[in-house]
Amino acid sequence: MALALLAWPPEPPLKAEQLSPHLGFESGPINAAWIQSGQERVFIYRGATDAWQAGSSSLLLPHGRRDLISGIDQWMRPKALIAPADDQPWLEHPEDFWESFTKARFHDYAQQTTKVGIIPVAITQWVEGGEKLQWPATQIEVLDTPGFTRGSVSYLCEVDGRRIAFTGDLIYGDGQLLDLYSLQDAVPEAKVGGYHGYAGRLGALIGSLESILQAEPDWLVPARGPIIRDPASSIGKLVKRLQAIYHNYLSTNALHWYFKEDRMRICHEQVLGENTRLELMPYAAHIETPQWIRGFSTSRLILSDQGYAFLLDCGYQSVIDEVSKLVKSGLIEKVEGIFVTHFHDDHSDRVQRAAEIFDCPVYATREYKDVLEHPEAYHLPAMTDHPIKDVVGVVDGDRLKWREYDFTFHFYPGQTFYHGALWVERADHDPIFMVGDSFAPSGLDDYCLMNRNLMRDGTGYLLCMEKIRKAQKNLWLINEHIPYLFRFNPDELDYMETRYRERMRLLSELFPWDDLNYGIDEQWAVFYPYGLKAAAQSVAEVSVKITNHSPR
Repeated sequence: MALALLAWPPEPPLKAEQLSPHLGFESGPINAAWIQSGQERVFIYRGATDAWQAGSSSLLLPHGRRDLISGIDQWMRPKALIAPADDQPWLEHPEDFWESFTKARFHDYAQQTTKVGIIPVAITQWVEGGEKLQWPATQIEVLDTPGFTRGSVSYLCEVDGRRIAFTGDLIYGDGQLLDLYSLQDAVPEAKVGGYHGYAGRLGALIGSLESILQAEPDWLVPARGPIIRDPASSIGKLVKRLQAIYHNYLSTNALHWYFKEDRMRICHEQVLGENTRLELMPYAAHIETPQWIRGFSTSRLILSDQGYAFLLDCGYQSVIDEVSKLVKSGLIEKVEGIFVTHFHDDHSDRVQRAAEIFDCPVYATREYKDVLEHPEAYHLPAMTDHPIKDVVGVVDGDRLKWREYDFTFHFYPGQTFYHGALWVERADHDPIFMVGDSFAPSGLDDYCLMNRNLMRDGTGYLLCMEKIRKAQKNLWLINEHIPYLFRFNPDELDYMETRYRERMRLLSELFPWDDLNYGIDEQWAVFYPYGLKAAAQSVAEVSVKITNHSPR
């Protein structure tokens, strides 16, 4: 097992408090909160407290994610166990999720949490917003508060003269949020799917926060983090931060090119409201692609004057078919190599087959060689389930003289951390930087938080922009989804970098972590391999890989 220093939100040590005669609270990684009447206790979060009394305690769950239900077992013997109805499949039949997930984890475009339990939980009552639960000490109202999960609820009640809202993971501390990646989701109104839905439940989260405010609670008691004693102030801060982050994200958003302004405006209004300013970067200059580069779906074929070819990416059989036609017609003598820009299935699904048919080597930089050769060892968006054998792992900056071309291989962690790019030079044309899916004429392809877009100097989009800045001013870019060459002028690069750094500042304020990347990088701690097959009674080796984002 790999070991590293772990950064956690600044939790106080476990400490039980009697907040009022009938309200108990114990802070911890998961808080415990309970309402007491005589010998009976109603817990909203159980945490790791010793205050639980088997047989006489009940538990209300705000959502059914694994991190909140951990520790619920038959030994608890709850008097009642209550959960939101939307989470019934997760809690009653988690085995259905995991049985289907062995295949569903590949080609995954929904990008929903995998924090699902493995043992069924015997819920005694399913609840929805508007229901009222009667207990000896108080009446508890259920509020629908989606956001952190699709089906989250909050519980509102009066205890010892105070209105208390138990808000789950809707808010953390004074205007903060535990993470942003949990909010990734589709925006159906804008016809934006889960993969492209950057924090797609932000609108729902803000609506839920406003519902909590309308209930006029005196305190908020969250599942994690400190008790919030000024709800209006803390919720106001959180809403402003979330709206500022989303406004910033849209301003340099590649989806503006793909989906156009009307659909981006729908996304904008769901978070910032109607009649508010939508900021979008104008399209960068773009021209037709030269004749010596052929486009097939999300692949590009570089042609030499001698009749040879070099292929970038191969996600579809149709690409192999089209290139094979060119070989059969005599236009191409041979495909002499394949460079894979990144692991997404629309770029890699048929690379192994193409390498076999065309009998050529496959290149990638060392940073993502392993994910191409062993996709089963990872859980990432849009994963192929077709391994690529014997990838030639090149170092960032390695050069290859191919026919009349000079190639330079680059590690290029833009759209995803596991990404490369190919610098192409020939004597009669401006240099072309084939950047995979990392830029569009309208900005950055950072719409999927699960792609691991790390935000710091020396990596991620800051590194990608730095590489463009260091190039000659006549550099052109190619994104394989776009049938043009395009380039950013210095002012456009300044704008993108300024906005990006501003978002880094905003995210640093949003999260309780000591580094913002814990709030956007779900995979800072992972098992490796993620998936494996092992026979009964056999021994299998699994490690834990930790990315220590912390500055210390």
